Amino acid sequence: MINYTNIKILHAIVLLLALIGFSATSHAQKKHFEHNLYIGLGGVTSTPFDDGSYAFRMGYGLNCHVSDHWSIMPGIGYRARFQIGDADPGVGAYDCSYIDVPVLVQYHLMNNPRKSGLVVELGPVFSFLTSNATHYNDADPGDALNDKDVYRPFDLGLQPGVYYQLGRHWRLGVQGHIGLLDVIKKYSSVNESYHNHDLSIVANFHF
Repeated sequence: MINYTNIKILHAIVLLLALIGFSATSHAQKKHFEHNLYIGLGGVTSTPFDDGSYAFRMGYGLNCHVSDHWSIMPGIGYRARFQIGDADPGVGAYDCSYIDVPVLVQYHLMNNPRKSGLVVELGPVFSFLTSNATHYNDADPGDALNDKDVYRPFDLGLQPGVYYQLGRHWRLGVQGHIGLLDVIKKYSSVNESYHNHDLSIVANFHF
């Protein structure tokens, strides 16, 4: 079930970020673009069916610096939750993966994006499921829920991040995903809800 309060909050945040970006653009003296490659590993909250898993993410963003302090970065990424030691990944393990499409606004505390300093970001992320898990009750191989998909095909969330820039090309920090939608697919015997939240340590190379 879609939580319309969360959708309204997301709309307000998107509008605020758009106004910030427009304001920054109107005051920009010089624009430049920057390619970003990132990879990260962390933890993800437990589902109703299992304990917490690991989170992995990697991706690319094209960062447009619209002023000395502000930039806008759309991108594309791969994000997965997994458990170490799964005998049969995707069956009874509740692993899944997404293709993420984030649209982020970044604020650079230093006035030169090539110098060291803090960077913070926030923006919406649209997530499309690329691999699903299936329910399996090994005590009852004839259970009607067996082999049914666990997750819905789409998620909508927010991506906050805080980084420290090290010189010209590297940033190290933490990046999160705050899921706004219930991603559990419902059946007659499944009424649980779950919002996908994770937090990862991330390394970013930009040029």
